Amino acid sequence: MRNLTKIILFTWFLFIVFEAPLRFVFFKTSVPYFIYMKDLLLFSLFLVFIFNAIYQNRINKVILLIFLFLAYGIAIGYINKLSILQILFGFKVFLSFFAGFIAVYSLKVEERFFLKIFRVFVPIIIFGLILEYLHLLPWKGFKYELLGFSIEASRQWSTFGVSRLSGFGRASFETAFLLFSLSVLYIVISYKLKSELKLYMKFYDYLLLALSFVGITLTTSKTVFFAFLIFIFFFVLIKIYDRVNNIPKLFADLLSRVLLFALFLVGIIPPVFALLRKSYLPNGFLHSHAAKFLFGSYIERIEYMWPNAVKLLSGYHMFFTGRGLGGIGAAQKYFEANIYNAADNLYVYLFVDFGFIVLIIFIFYLLYNLLFLKLNNKENIYFFVFCLIIFSCGATLNVIESPTLMMTLGILFGLWKRSVTSHRQV
Repeated sequence: MRNLTKIILFTWFLFIVFEAPLRFVFFKTSVPYFIYMKDLLLFSLFLVFIFNAIYQNRINKVILLIFLFLAYGIAIGYINKLSILQILFGFKVFLSFFAGFIAVYSLKVEERFFLKIFRVFVPIIIFGLILEYLHLLPWKGFKYELLGFSIEASRQWSTFGVSRLSGFGRASFETAFLLFSLSVLYIVISYKLKSELKLYMKFYDYLLLALSFVGITLTTSKTVFFAFLIFIFFFVLIKIYDRVNNIPKLFADLLSRVLLFALFLVGIIPPVFALLRKSYLPNGFLHSHAAKFLFGSYIERIEYMWPNAVKLLSGYHMFFTGRGLGGIGAAQKYFEANIYNAADNLYVYLFVDFGFIVLIIFIFYLLYNLLFLKLNNKENIYFFVFCLIIFSCGATLNVIESPTLMMTLGILFGLWKRSVTSHRQV
């Protein structure tokens, strides 16, 4: 089972890394549906898991809670009369998280496998970015029609006249997510395992990390760029915590938690004010030329996107239950185009999809563990990094609709739960 799972994961990453040229080639050869093999691969992990659960005659309570979470979203979507296809699309969005979680938690894929994934795919991603920098790639800006929908094989766009490179990826931010995710998995797993590598292998790995940072810069994805810097700063604090004692150790512990909590506030306070139609910034600043030049997209979220998101909750009950899976984001783009809202914030997305109750439970779970988990238990590093990704990227990006980030979050959460479970059994 484990080897089969690793083959599935490797093939899925292969599809994601080469998604733009694959979409281009599949369409040109009249087999555009082949690109959705990557979703079938993830769904196959569910089948592998079910077979494994039947064989062992047991199902873990964590997995059961995940399935109940899915069932809740599907049921609420059906009650609120979302179309079945829209609900299924909403389910697909969460698929990579659950697949990543099941792969490591239930099907026991070892940590070192993801170090190999990092070493294999980062050079390919960097090569794609360099190739696009030097040449106009044939799939750049390519769109095609499928079942009446217009689909981008690769987005062609720029910021202030600077082309946003994506290489083999569909969009610049997805390529940035890939480099960021693979680098994070490498760093956190290497820290946890403390493997003894030969000098040439360490040099190769560190070179790839440096190139990953350069690659993220080339994509001009600002949020991912700063998330990478924040992650490095966080790990510096972790290293300090490991090497000092007494007061400096307590200070490093406190500062790391303060950093995560501050990131959480940065992500949740602006949309709350926006939903309440109360601006926390001076009106003159919001409408100044400087603000629009530097923070134009962010101001648009504050003034239009986030306030309009809450209007999707047309019934009073939806405030507590949400609209259900597919209630906001990409699913709307295809099935409710007239009221489409991108969300571009993790908490807004969860609020509209699952309602206030689920959102509060989710936030309480994260903050409670951040407050009480101990850094001296190294297995908890997976959870801390899980939160760091959510908090640093979730403020202005649609984390849930990024397959790469969701896969990474599923892997990290699964590694944490598996480590904690193993530790308790010992």
